Amino acid sequence: MEWATSTRMRAISAAAGITFYVASGHAWAQMDARQDASPDKKSLPQASGEANPSSETLPAVSVSANAGKDAAVGLVGRRSASGTKTDTPINEIPQTINIVTAEQIEMTRATDINQALRYVPGFSTYSSDNRSDWYSALRGFTPTLFVDGLSVPNTINLASWRVDPYMIESLSVLRGPTSVLYGQGDPGAIVDVQSKLANGERIREMEVQIGNFARKQIAFDIGDKIDKDGTLSWRVVGVARDGNAQMGPNADQRVALSPSIKWQPDAATSFTLYATYLQDWTDTASNFLPASGTVQPNPNGVISNNLYVGDPDFDRYGKRQASIGYQFEHQFNSVWTVRQNARFMHLSTDDWSVYGGGLDDADPTMASLTRYAGIFQFNYNRFDIDNQAQAKFRTGELDHTVLAGFEYNRQTTTDSEQLALAPDLNLFNPVYTPVTAAIFSSPNAYPRTDVKSSMDAFGVYLQDQIKWRRWVFTLGGRQDWSIATQNDLIGGTRQTQADHAFSGRVGVTFLGDYGLSPYVSYSTSFNPLLGVNMANGSLPEPTRGRQVELGLRWQPPGKNLMLNAAIYQINQTNVATPNLNDPTLSTYVQTGEVRSRGFEFSAVGKLTNNLSIIAAYVYQDVKNVKANDETLNKWPVDIPRPRQMASLWADWTWHTGVIAGLGFGMGVRYQSSVAGAADNSITVPSYTLYDAAVHYDTRDWRFAINATNIFDRRYVGGCQSSAVCIYGNPRTVIASARYNW
Repeated sequence: MEWATSTRMRAISAAAGITFYVASGHAWAQMDARQDASPDKKSLPQASGEANPSSETLPAVSVSANAGKDAAVGLVGRRSASGTKTDTPINEIPQTINIVTAEQIEMTRATDINQALRYVPGFSTYSSDNRSDWYSALRGFTPTLFVDGLSVPNTINLASWRVDPYMIESLSVLRGPTSVLYGQGDPGAIVDVQSKLANGERIREMEVQIGNFARKQIAFDIGDKIDKDGTLSWRVVGVARDGNAQMGPNADQRVALSPSIKWQPDAATSFTLYATYLQDWTDTASNFLPASGTVQPNPNGVISNNLYVGDPDFDRYGKRQASIGYQFEHQFNSVWTVRQNARFMHLSTDDWSVYGGGLDDADPTMASLTRYAGIFQFNYNRFDIDNQAQAKFRTGELDHTVLAGFEYNRQTTTDSEQLALAPDLNLFNPVYTPVTAAIFSSPNAYPRTDVKSSMDAFGVYLQDQIKWRRWVFTLGGRQDWSIATQNDLIGGTRQTQADHAFSGRVGVTFLGDYGLSPYVSYSTSFNPLLGVNMANGSLPEPTRGRQVELGLRWQPPGKNLMLNAAIYQINQTNVATPNLNDPTLSTYVQTGEVRSRGFEFSAVGKLTNNLSIIAAYVYQDVKNVKANDETLNKWPVDIPRPRQMASLWADWTWHTGVIAGLGFGMGVRYQSSVAGAADNSITVPSYTLYDAAVHYDTRDWRFAINATNIFDRRYVGGCQSSAVCIYGNPRTVIASARYNW
């Protein structure tokens, strides 16, 4: 969850005049799915990895049956637990859901979660960051991150939880408000990562990668049964990487390990115990550049997208995270099933960075960058437990799947921050004046902050999925309570805040002919505001979200292809906006409202036996429809929200003949112009990027070369103000070799 605007953001805001709309706080939970047990298997593959002479028969891809996984065939997700916390065919879920499978992650060679989502409709972000996967948007709001159905840290302190793409089985993107099942969060979407866990199968895989920026990586995925009958099984997934940061002289390194063991004494019972460990060592330079010289003219020319604004000796970033948890499921009979997911997590970061804060007004040449030096040390502990009871039964002509649940989580954080004004940097002729820790005891230092926080959250929910002939009705409600305490260890103050909220969802889907399934739904969300000083001295109310969505899915019979189109409108109310009667702008009033509405289209799967596509188009309109300042009827700019986005990835692979196994991929991504200041006085230009791949598969080997932004286009991913613009990622090239035995 987000606690309060960090010292770093306050400093940038003060220096650049940024207006922040505060909508903080995240908590979430989800559950597992079982293998697709549909009797209709005619359209499914028949043999894994083998060429098929019939263009109407799909090449086989394994279907995951692990608890918490989305059953998928190749690029197409068919069943999901994300939309309902029950094992449900996607065409019965009354909200848009996109599945990014392991095959898509490998096909496009994503190196982080942001890149794994770059062909998902409407996903926008500044650029990939060595430290975090966020500063991104879906349907106009920051998505909430889950891993294996339970929430993870996601803070503006760049202390967010990270998962290496090699360890991902799939990603589920459920769009719109999701509080009815997952509790507090913004109304745009959730992103749930399903990890590679023990599943009773024999797995032997090793992969090596090399690339530009001196990238060298080795990864392995090994698992098997422990006993003959497969009651016990194990799996270990690991990654080790060395390389250089894309900006600056420092390294970018990672070690990650994920062991798991599964006990399944019979078909009705399973218990999976897992642990994770990840450690990153990388650079910390937040390459915040002014609009003048990036998206606006500067008399000195254009600022290089290779400029390093940090300090080579001062900057460093270390992240260490670990978790241990389990997934349990037991089916008593044909009616009753119980599940329990639990996990404990710890994350700590040590972030020393020098970053830009806009042009120095004292320099008439417009060449000097004001910089800040900061030490940000963050510790986070979290415990989650989600208990579920599911009942399947029939009343007359109605088939019910009833889910009742109780969820509890406790979070504790410590956040220590030091900030000081650092020496300026010439943007066009950089000379790096050394920065040391002594700067924090100089007159240029700001007061140190040290905050300790805790939060306990409880939620109870009830859902009924009712089937009647071709109709599926989804009805659900949830009540949440939370108690948060924030202690200023330096100022000696203490703030306690209690919140409660009800959220719900009503949806209906019609299972029509020819694989068509139209749906409509209404859903709500809430998000507590923590650490926000209200003008009247009272505690802030949670923000509220509500969405109306109308959509249509199409799964052409006999094809491994999924198409989805939807229109929606989201309104978020109780948004905190600055109190204009406060000269310091340090207090807020809850008079803001953000409206997001748009149209989305996606298509994923196989057009022919050789040709696969991933296509998306989005038109969206995100506005501040209520505000108490100049941001009224303006686009919010804390994250990029372009009006239009379009993308297409196409892969052609031969399955027969002398070149069987050879394939080529090509991708194109377009983003329209976007506002870049609170009053929308800055426009960030549109851009189009191209990606490409070539790969060759044999029975045991896969060789591939992937390139993103192949023409190395210089572009700005977005701006928050005249002081903060961020260049997008340069060209990256990765060659990989994978061996299965």
